[in-house]
Amino acid sequence: MAGELQVAAYADLGGLGTKQGPPSTFVWTVPNLLPVLLPWLVVLALLALPSNRTARAWWIWLPLAALALLGGGLGAAADGLDNETIGYSLHAAFAAAFGLTVVWLLGAPLARCWRALGIVLTALSFAAVSLLAFIANPLWERVLELSFLVIFWLLSGMVFAGALSLTGWMCRRRFSAVRVLLRLPFCLWGMWLVAGSLLAGVVTLVSGGGFDWRGFAVGSVVLALVSFGVILPFLILSFACPFYRERLKDLLRLPTTDASPPPASPVATPESPH
Repeated sequence: MAGELQVAAYADLGGLGTKQGPPSTFVWTVPNLLPVLLPWLVVLALLALPSNRTARAWWIWLPLAALALLGGGLGAAADGLDNETIGYSLHAAFAAAFGLTVVWLLGAPLARCWRALGIVLTALSFAAVSLLAFIANPLWERVLELSFLVIFWLLSGMVFAGALSLTGWMCRRRFSAVRVLLRLPFCLWGMWLVAGSLLAGVVTLVSGGGFDWRGFAVGSVVLALVSFGVILPFLILSFACPFYRERLKDLLRLPTTDASPPPASPVATPESPH
């Protein structure tokens, strides 16, 4: 559906002038929905992987849909307040939800990699899909340069991947939902501090100016809380669903049920002669 539309201002001036102003003409076309659907198609494609060919893997839609509904409601409230900062923050948080969805679906293959390589691949997978979801949304109006977005999502990917790995190391002796929930927020905060400090140091050296370290400290806390809020629905799914509980263990680099050694077969002993 497309065509030429004319829009004109209309006001009853009570005989003081014309009621209708000159019309403005423009050509309207239906917006292309394919870019908006791309992140959802990526999730569908990953569900076709051999490691995800089970009905239990489709529960991954639950946290993604919950975050979509929550983001939509908060976004409507942000529009009412006419606050673009909150709107873009919600947009980024929902994009991160797609990145975490991909990370959860790729948990089993990533667990087979060497630890350092697995962290890098986790960060790259998260960054690629989150960036795709962010720029595919019509709300993105190229306010930020693409290079800045790439750096931000790469840092975010390293933060999530590093925090999960660090949490797994802290829970290596005993795995439980309470231990993960108590340690992961602090690991996220620590990773944001490290990643942000490195970036701030580089920016300070290049620009030669000062840096608001107090504001950065407050910002790192906010980023850690938002990051934990986005990852929390995936953690709840993992604690409730045995299939994704194993995926969480994969991401934490903890032994899983599938990785446990098979029980030793009984050795037949020769019968004693009578």
